[in-house]
Amino acid sequence: MTAATEVDPSALAGLLLDGYRGTIDDEGEGEPEAVAAIEHYLATLVPACSIVIEEDGSPVALCFVVVVGGRHYIDPVVTSPSRKQQGLGTAALGHSLRLLQRDRVDEVGAVITDGNVASERLFGRLGFRRVGPWG
Repeated sequence: MTAATEVDPSALAGLLLDGYRGTIDDEGEGEPEAVAAIEHYLATLVPACSIVIEEDGSPVALCFVVVVGGRHYIDPVVTSPSRKQQGLGTAALGHSLRLLQRDRVDEVGAVITDGNVASERLFGRLGFRRVGPWG
C-alpha cells in the first residue's frame, strides 16, 4: 500500500479512466477531465488515510478519503478492470478504514452512484448501510 500523494497523478488519472470506462459512473470523460479530477482529489483528500495499491510500479486500485462538511467520506474506490473481483477494492477500502479507525474517526460515509451494485456490495460487506442520497 502506498500513500496516494506518493503516486504519479497521471497514472492515477489513467486508473480512474480505466476503472470507470463502461460502468454506471462513465460519463464519457477523457484524459483532461480525469487529470483535473485527480488534481482536485489530491488537493482535498486526507493523505494519511488515502491509499493506492501498486503492482510493478503501476496503480491497480485506490481508495481516497475526503472530508465534506466535517464528515469523512470514501470517494472513490477504483480497481483496474484487469484486476476486478480479486479483492483489491476490499483491501484498499479495508486499509483506509483501519487508518481512519487508528485516527479515531468514528463515522465514515461513502459516495456510491445509485445502481452501482458492485460498490453497494463492497461497502455492505464491510458494514456500511444505506442512509440516503448524497446532499
